[in-house]
Amino acid sequence: MRSKLLAVLAAALLIALLVPLFASAESYKATVYSSTMKVYEKASTTSKQLTTLKKGAAVTVTSTSGSWAYIKYSGGKGYCQIKNLKSSVKTPVFTTAKTKIYKTASASSVLCTVTVDYPLYRVGVDGSYYLVEDKDGRFTGYVKKTLVSSTRKDPYAVAASAKKNYSSSGSSTTMPKAVRSAQYYLASNMTAVKHRDYMVYLAQCKLGCVYSTNPNNKTTFSNHSFVKACMDTMGYKIPTKVNTVGHTGKAAYVTRRNLLKGDVVCFDCDAKNGNLVDHIGIYVGKGYFIHASPSAGCVVVSSMSSGYYYKTFCWGRRYVGS
Repeated sequence: MRSKLLAVLAAALLIALLVPLFASAESYKATVYSSTMKVYEKASTTSKQLTTLKKGAAVTVTSTSGSWAYIKYSGGKGYCQIKNLKSSVKTPVFTTAKTKIYKTASASSVLCTVTVDYPLYRVGVDGSYYLVEDKDGRFTGYVKKTLVSSTRKDPYAVAASAKKNYSSSGSSTTMPKAVRSAQYYLASNMTAVKHRDYMVYLAQCKLGCVYSTNPNNKTTFSNHSFVKACMDTMGYKIPTKVNTVGHTGKAAYVTRRNLLKGDVVCFDCDAKNGNLVDHIGIYVGKGYFIHASPSAGCVVVSSMSSGYYYKTFCWGRRYVGS
């Protein structure tokens, strides 16, 4: 009996010695992401080098530990550094702040800048950086680990309790489906159309927020501060007063027929002020604009295709996509 027990223990010990001393993990497919990758006999750069794999070579990761992976590849198996691999397992993550995407795992090579809540796939790791893919397949790069999360932050959401409901002829706190934007994220190298769609998204998030002459610019807005808050988020600076937005600065003047989403639209609502612009908003397409309305007491979307705002419209000013 004792000899049988010793034999079982010896067999178990032999199996344990043959299994790589790595953290257990479900195997997954990956490819070599670096230009070349060295494969070693042991998890050490001082151990015997077995081979070198080129970028794009397919491997199967059977286990990982720390910065090392135990892999199988065409012709053998061995150890490589995880930083050289791009996983086929795509883990969804979102940026938690406006941040930079880098070409390499360092802060010295900027690929582009992305907004908070930018959707990415995490496909690798290199030190304090994650290797990430753009959700739309536009780029692959590196982002600091501390700047991504598995959940959306949604920083522009305002609680329903802090908003008003309003509806009248031509104005409402409900965004028409025809002009609603789903572009909740943006990269600096996206097209001008995407930038304009993002401006519409920023504006529509504030529908229902209360109008105030002493705004906090988060849940309450004045007519000018509403437009300024949207512009500031995207890095555009506008003059400090409504009339100067309409009459000064380098932003191009735009006629009614040439308006594009994201343009600032200007109105002369007071006939007694000498034809000065005294009301502004964000154009969202198809004859609609969003603005903080004193008469409605909140941020609303209004038609300027006919009626009051058609008559009082002056021109647009183009900041986005200019």
